Amino acid sequence: MNLAVIGLLIVAGISAVGGWLLSSNQNQETPVKIMLFVGYFWLLAFSQLLLIALSYFGWQRFTD
Repeated sequence: MNLAVIGLLIVAGISAVGGWLLSSNQNQETPVKIMLFVGYFWLLAFSQLLLIALSYFGWQRFTD
């Protein structure tokens, strides 16, 4: 399997677990919990992808 696919699956898994943990603590109705899960999932996914991109950029820039 390609390294990029494995990385994206890991990011998606961490985001799913984090979104579930963050949204399950709320005392809201079920549709609101689902919307919170989706919001937390994308927030965590994009923040992880940003960190990966910045670390790759730094690695490429400072290893030369």
